[in-house]
Amino acid sequence: MIRVGTVLASTCKVLAVLLSIFTVAALVAMFAALGIQIVSRNFFSTSILWLEDILLPGFIFVIFSGIALAFRHRSHLATTMLADSLPQGASRALAILVDVLAALTMAGVAWIGVQFAQNAFGQFSPVLRLPMGWAYLIIPFTAVASVLFILESNLTLTDKPQ
Repeated sequence: MIRVGTVLASTCKVLAVLLSIFTVAALVAMFAALGIQIVSRNFFSTSILWLEDILLPGFIFVIFSGIALAFRHRSHLATTMLADSLPQGASRALAILVDVLAALTMAGVAWIGVQFAQNAFGQFSPVLRLPMGWAYLIIPFTAVASVLFILESNLTLTDKPQ
C-alpha cells in the first residue's frame, strides 16, 4: 500500500519544480519586456504596447507562485518569540495551529480566486484583447499548491522539503 505522505511528497516535488521553472521563465520574460520598453521609449520615442499585456500576467504569476514556493520551503517571515518561550510540545502545537490557519486562509484565497478569475473572463487586456481570467487563474492554482505544501510539511514531518 502506498502511503499518503509519499504520494503527497512526490506530487509536491513535481509541482514545486514546475512552479520554479515557470516562475523563472516569467521573470525573464518580464525583464526582457521591461528592458525593451525602456529602450524603445528612451531611444525611439515610441512604445511597444503589446508588451504591457505580458507584464501584468507575468507579475501575477511570479507573486503568487512565489507565495506557494515560500510555503514549500517554509520561508515566510515568522515571529518566533512566543513559540520560543513555550515548552517543545506547546511550541509544536502552536506551529500546527499556525499551519492550519495558513491552510484555511489559502483555501479561502483559492475560493475567492476562482470567483475573481470567472469574473475577469469578461475583461480583456488592452492591446491583445486576451481574457484576463486566464491571468488570474494562477491565484486559485497557487493557493491550492500552497495548501498542498503546508500539508506536505506536516504529514511528512520534515523541516525542509527535498
